[in-house]
Amino acid sequence: MNDASKDPRSNAKPHSMYYLAIVCPEQVDKKVLQFKLWMQEMFGCKAALKSPAHITLIPPFWYDESVENILLDLISSFHSDTEELEIGLQGFSHFSKSVLFVNIIPNTGLNEIRHQTELHFKKGLGDIIKEEIRPFTPHITIANRDLKPADFDKAWAHFMNRKFQVTFETQQISLLKLSPEKWNIIATYKW
Repeated sequence: MNDASKDPRSNAKPHSMYYLAIVCPEQVDKKVLQFKLWMQEMFGCKAALKSPAHITLIPPFWYDESVENILLDLISSFHSDTEELEIGLQGFSHFSKSVLFVNIIPNTGLNEIRHQTELHFKKGLGDIIKEEIRPFTPHITIANRDLKPADFDKAWAHFMNRKFQVTFETQQISLLKLSPEKWNIIATYKW
């Protein structure tokens, strides 16, 4: 969608899709990748393989890539008094029969960072950042858009009682941009 693609809602300048997230460290990403690869092998699910393991703070949005420097300035100017977060991953869960994910242990600090990030970027970008009306349910996706409802029960039977527990610490947010093949991290900053 990146290469001179346009926002489908306008005939304006080329736009790309971006999102903000806490990207998991490499050792966690490698573990989550094994779950994604299993879903690909068993059910042909590939969509989640386009992103590194992450916790979305601001969902994908279209932005004029010719002024991408504004996004980079916004992420570099984001600051928070929130200390380094300890994020605990424990087991698996799902949204209806369309998304399977690694579950994140409830964390007030993570909720606060998400709220602060949304306020900061909404102030800088206005209506481009849509206010999220659904409750924040932090998670790390292992299968989503291409998980067929008919395959969900078999996939869930595999993950529902599987043990998985990992903890990592972070104090960074990342900006990701969609290329034709995958989402790429284009900036990471400490808050």
